[in-house]
Amino acid sequence: MLDALRAGTREHHLDLERDLDLPGRIRSRTDLSSVLSAMLAGWQPLERRLAAVDWAGLRLDPRLGEATDLLRADLRALNGEPHDGEAGPERTDAPGFDRLARAVGGRYALLGSALGGRVIAPVVERRLDLPEGAATRFFRRSGMAPGRDWRDFRAALAARDWSPTELDQAVAAARETFVFVGRAAAPILGRRPAAPHRVA
Repeated sequence: MLDALRAGTREHHLDLERDLDLPGRIRSRTDLSSVLSAMLAGWQPLERRLAAVDWAGLRLDPRLGEATDLLRADLRALNGEPHDGEAGPERTDAPGFDRLARAVGGRYALLGSALGGRVIAPVVERRLDLPEGAATRFFRRSGMAPGRDWRDFRAALAARDWSPTELDQAVAAARETFVFVGRAAAPILGRRPAAPHRVA
């Protein structure tokens, strides 16, 4: 499963990284507030939907790796607020996770972001003269254990056999998740995301 997800989402992941341009676009506290609001606009509806999935078949916590509360804490630290209600009501364009394999794809996309965040956080802190963990809780995943979460996720996937159809479902949902995060962020960051790939 992990091999299929890595291979099947590489271009979508790179497209999103280019669109977000982190940490490059963060040059001020206002920039950081905009980025956090943009991430919240994507993360909140995705995490709500993933938490509603029945994960018992993989013995995983439905809230594994959740980081929405960290985004809100960072925004409060900056006296920022989510932009224009983007993170408020449920977005109807968020991917659906009606199959366990599709939920795996969505969780894969979100969990993987924690690994890059540990590289972004110290750069932002130095650039903005912020104490460690001040308004960078989301990037650092403060109070969480992203390495352990990733190991638990990987072990759960490896312990189950996945059909070709399920592999396709997982890859499609992961692609949709990357595209959705870019689309949710675009109005806040002022940059249109790259044209989405076809997600079969």
